[in-house]
Amino acid sequence: MRVYQAIADELVAQGVDTVFGLMGDANMYLVADLVERHGVRFVAARGENAAVMMADGYARAAGRCGVATVTQGPGLASAGNALTIAAQARTPLVLLAGDTPAGDPLHVQNFEQLPFALATAGRFVPVRSPGTARRDTAAAFRAAREAPGPVVLNAPMDLQDAEADPGEVVPRAVLAAGGRRSGPEPAPEAVEALAALLREARRPVLLAGRGAEGARDELVALADRCGAVLATTLMAAGLFAGHPYALGVAGGLARPLTREVLGEADLVIAFGAGLNRWTADHGALFPAATVACVDADPAAIGARWPVDAGVVGDAARTAGALAGASSPEPRPEWRTPGLAGRIAAADPFAGVSEVREEGRVDPRTFMRVCARRLPRDRTTVVGVGHFGGWPNLFLDSVATDRALLAPWEFGSIGVGTAFGVGAAAGRPDRPVVVFEGDGSLLTSLGELDTLARTGLPVLVVVLDDAAYGAEVRKLAPRGADPGLARFPPRDLAAVARALGVPARVAGDAEAAEAAFDALLPLRGPALLQVRVARGPVQDRF
Repeated sequence: MRVYQAIADELVAQGVDTVFGLMGDANMYLVADLVERHGVRFVAARGENAAVMMADGYARAAGRCGVATVTQGPGLASAGNALTIAAQARTPLVLLAGDTPAGDPLHVQNFEQLPFALATAGRFVPVRSPGTARRDTAAAFRAAREAPGPVVLNAPMDLQDAEADPGEVVPRAVLAAGGRRSGPEPAPEAVEALAALLREARRPVLLAGRGAEGARDELVALADRCGAVLATTLMAAGLFAGHPYALGVAGGLARPLTREVLGEADLVIAFGAGLNRWTADHGALFPAATVACVDADPAAIGARWPVDAGVVGDAARTAGALAGASSPEPRPEWRTPGLAGRIAAADPFAGVSEVREEGRVDPRTFMRVCARRLPRDRTTVVGVGHFGGWPNLFLDSVATDRALLAPWEFGSIGVGTAFGVGAAAGRPDRPVVVFEGDGSLLTSLGELDTLARTGLPVLVVVLDDAAYGAEVRKLAPRGADPGLARFPPRDLAAVARALGVPARVAGDAEAAEAAFDALLPLRGPALLQVRVARGPVQDRF
């Protein structure tokens, strides 16, 4: 048995059934062994960056550790953007990277992979010897799961081809660490201090972020006990779907009713939420509130937005402890039947005045069509760009289990299609709808080929303004030429069809309806290019 085969055995022992990647000299035999001997599904991407994004999307949608593989040198270097996104999102992910032989420093693809991995993923586990290959692989998975985040598992190609130790034993403790551990128990005195704030508050809000995943029941029970209303960050959208006092997403993309209610709050307790200037809308969202933060990571408390109090603790455990330390407080003046009625009747399209532009549809008008036509039980992926605000402003996330993926952590464009492929592979029971921009799509066109080859039910909706819309809006007010960020119109649907993806084009609501008639229900990949009007902006209704 070769070392690459021992690594493959350990991947399977860790429960891996899907690997995303791009083959090269330093990982192709490992990939072949995974597929041929173990029946692992290999999703061949067209770029290493996209491969890691697919693994990230898989992990976020499925709640499992994502796995990708790239070759040495440029293979790893090309994945730096995606590794940084995963690190900032704390996505459990193992990237198995090949490396050049240690004895060949003049190899054409040689570069220092350790500092690169630390600068992007933040963690690096080397396969040290033929006798430790399985233990090193298991250690990478343990690190990725227990302190969630990406890990680069580094395996030089000459070491991979060496004879493995057939008697290597992986300690049971490593194999037993298959899942993410629950976070720390909060200190009793910290719970009591937070409970005191909750008792004094008259208009409390519980704000949940992605770190509160799995704590929905405890947070709802706490809110019902203390009379708080509920909200989420964008990354946890849909967590409280169906609750009568769930306000939806807080932040710069909050809807008018959410803004109104949060503006009256006197206490906001954030659970597992990366509070930042966008969540607080630069201080405008809850200006009169005391802000407290509950997070399993002490370094996250107050790191990006000032807080008045902090508790280090697991979201579910802290919410349960708070409920036990709090007396029932109905607060009928805050949780009124009238508020519940307004939440239930709220129309995100109220007051929208359509902008007409020849050959282009107002993106809000198109979102109205999407709200009626898209499958409700779906995973939604929203890429990065000015276009990204429209689906978040107007489309509700109705599922509560990782139904919205917004990989905005690093502000990188070109993420939508790759994350959509990963999400569809991770949750095959749900179709995926990706919202992407034309500029974004053009950075990752090759992944349309990946989508066609996999046949996954992913609809890529391209909101096409023939520009980098965010840059256009920033250049003009400073007197710079916005034409620098505008481009000639392109037939992206024709490109998609050439790469094997059925595609349609729409420039008005009627054409969008007809396109959905043709493309839905979603049974495989599809693309809808929507030529959107350039006038509407997300802060003007």
